[in-house]
Amino acid sequence: MELEDFQRDDVTDLSNCTDKLSTALQCKVVRIGTYRFEPKEPVTFTSKGVCLVAPLVNNPNDSFPLHIHKREVVKIIAHFSKVSESMLCFYTLRNCAQYIKNSLQMKDNGTALDGSAYFSPNGPYQVRKIILQFNSCSDQSRNVIKSIWDFFDEISDVDAQDLLQRAEATDRQITNKTNEAATTTCITTTQLNPNEIKQLLIYPPGKGGISINTEDYLCLATDQYLNDIIIDFYLKWVHNNVVPEAQRERAFIFSTFFYKRLTTLTRHHHNPDKDVKQTAAQKRHARVQNWTKNVNLFEKDFIIIPINEQSHWFLAIICFPTLKGPVTYDTNIPVEPQQLKKQKGKKVSLQIGNTTITPLSKRDSSTMLAEVCGVGDDDSERDEAEGDESDLASDDSDFDSGASTSAVSATIGGGVAAANNSLSNNSTSISGIKSLAIKQPLILIFDSLAGASRSRVVATLRDYLTCEYRAKMSDVTPHVFNKDNMPGHCVKVPQQNNFTDCGLYLLQYVEHFFKDPIRDYRLPIKQLSNWFDTLTVTRKREDISQLLQQLMNERNGPNHQVILPEIPLPTSNGQLVEPPEGYNIEFEEEETGEDAAEEDDDNTDVDGTPNDADGTASSTHTDELVNVKIPTTKAATTTALVPTQGRKIVVKRRMQLVSSATVGNNNSETLNTTAPVVVGVAGQNIRSGNQAKYRKFE
Repeated sequence: MELEDFQRDDVTDLSNCTDKLSTALQCKVVRIGTYRFEPKEPVTFTSKGVCLVAPLVNNPNDSFPLHIHKREVVKIIAHFSKVSESMLCFYTLRNCAQYIKNSLQMKDNGTALDGSAYFSPNGPYQVRKIILQFNSCSDQSRNVIKSIWDFFDEISDVDAQDLLQRAEATDRQITNKTNEAATTTCITTTQLNPNEIKQLLIYPPGKGGISINTEDYLCLATDQYLNDIIIDFYLKWVHNNVVPEAQRERAFIFSTFFYKRLTTLTRHHHNPDKDVKQTAAQKRHARVQNWTKNVNLFEKDFIIIPINEQSHWFLAIICFPTLKGPVTYDTNIPVEPQQLKKQKGKKVSLQIGNTTITPLSKRDSSTMLAEVCGVGDDDSERDEAEGDESDLASDDSDFDSGASTSAVSATIGGGVAAANNSLSNNSTSISGIKSLAIKQPLILIFDSLAGASRSRVVATLRDYLTCEYRAKMSDVTPHVFNKDNMPGHCVKVPQQNNFTDCGLYLLQYVEHFFKDPIRDYRLPIKQLSNWFDTLTVTRKREDISQLLQQLMNERNGPNHQVILPEIPLPTSNGQLVEPPEGYNIEFEEEETGEDAAEEDDDNTDVDGTPNDADGTASSTHTDELVNVKIPTTKAATTTALVPTQGRKIVVKRRMQLVSSATVGNNNSETLNTTAPVVVGVAGQNIRSGNQAKYRKFE
């Protein structure tokens, strides 16, 4: 008999149970139908049921905690032994079997080619079977399990072996069918070559999908920078699969080319008079006006904008652009705006590993990079609005004393009372001031190398919203977005500890923004500094690789397997691996005095290039750049710009400078040479050798 009005919850939560029975056993093998696996976590038995963490059928690196309630088990067969293996066999209700099948992403066909999905909610109870095999089971655990279920059938060792043999026989039958099917259908396998540019898939399939090829896939390798294609692909996948369905229509994600197009100068010769009459903001808006011809941004809660500046990825999210001011988070009652301290133009140090780098103050770092290095696109020519640090809310600001219960605007009768009631139910204490969770129009910046100024980005997006509002909301009074009604704020978020993972952090920020959303948009937002750990980001290269392989398998079908090229990844099965030679970065620091800094200034040419005999610099001012030549081969060097903070900072990487083919030749002494590596400047990333590859798609 199936259960009505059944609410599944955590069976390990015994707070509402009178008898709090509980035991955990390490399982050797678990069989769910013919889906067989070795669990990594113990199986927990409680007064409420059994909790079993099982890997997903199609993605073994992901797992799901199955909570099977006591009343969903219709029959139990058990064999407990002190000399051989013990065994438990559960038979479940149909609804429970359906829950297990859906949770583990099992296929509908009981005899699928992979043979791993035979577990059916339909038919007799024998096809809703779960077998647990244990190396040993203590008397205490056995007594707890017997106390939980009173309809135990204990069987002998012979009968238990017979049951397991029949289960294994079913496995062999499925395997034989798989082999026969493979023979008759002629399954083909293709291993892709990393040197061959070939399309992997289009996501999502059909018109407007993103085309991903092998060249794009290679940027997932350890120590490589993500390109625009991989970032656009994963953001679209997150929107379709991670963003809750109820919020999907309220979120809009621009492509990586939106901000680049918005801020790239163009000249229109067909109507120069029109160009003269337009303001700078209107000219910028005109470049991207067609990007939103089928969407109204003012019907959205969140607008996601990935941005690349000087080969460094960061993220802007426009929040609640329709609101005209702050309102209570749950009840939408207007509250008075916060009296925010504005960000002062102070220098903010950025931290990479154990190295602190202070941004430049005398010259704009972006302009310097474009002039000296020519790195990436010429962002110094970017057409952005003028911004000032005072446009951004300070990280150090506390909530104004007015931002308490009395801050609720009494716009209608009983408004204050309603807000007070809400406050008592949903209040937090920050800096000793009771404050209500709110949402308000904001432009939030998420940057994994915090330190560079983003005031121009915020000002540019405000101008864009003002023009877009006039275009889309032509029947209402124009609304001008400014620093008071649309504050900008650089959120304190987890930071990268290397020079290559900025794209991965951008993707993780977006994914976590929807998985673990912000619950209070009062400024400053400080609760995200430990949003996620470094390993979560590091294993994202492997996660995206597996996702691409899964999507390719679904597209190509079971008869033709296309295997992605082999590339080095920083994790294997989600765990860190030893970095290969060439990825071990070391930092060396050496304090320098002011005299040394002044002396070094005399040894620097007008263009910023040191004229030391060996082409390297030993020290610099805190607001200047050091030009460091990097030996990558005997014939070539790469120039790096290293900002310092009154000290010499040399970032070294042990790298293999010759291929294995040359080992044994006269060049063998260059193996395992220590060479400096390119360092980011003022929140920017610089690439050694190959630059960020942009591949525009229609």
